Amino acid sequence: MVIADMIHSCSNAHVAKAAVRCIGGAFAERVAAAARQKGMEMGGFVAILVQEFARCADGETMQALSREIVGADQPILRGLTCLLEPSLEVEELVGAEGDDSIESVSALYDRRKCGSVAYAH
Repeated sequence: MVIADMIHSCSNAHVAKAAVRCIGGAFAERVAAAARQKGMEMGGFVAILVQEFARCADGETMQALSREIVGADQPILRGLTCLLEPSLEVEELVGAEGDDSIESVSALYDRRKCGSVAYAH
């Protein structure tokens, strides 16, 4: 239910932007930098990633994300952080290497990449 609420809410660019600002700190700066790198507004960037996750994540991935947010004080924000982290890592790699040939962010959440391994800590 919390994941469904997060997906529903953060699929809206304005809500997504507000959520990332609530998380704040270095994480919000990384999200903003990744969005700029793609030539996008932060909220739109996050909303697209959330929508792609919703479209591509399988049951195992959803369970892995559920395990990550259990007991969190702010489960929606924790879930959003966990959902975005793999994309941020790829965007930072692209930026560091200056290589645009690496797959697009929208291709990140195929079944190979959004399994429980992506959320293991």
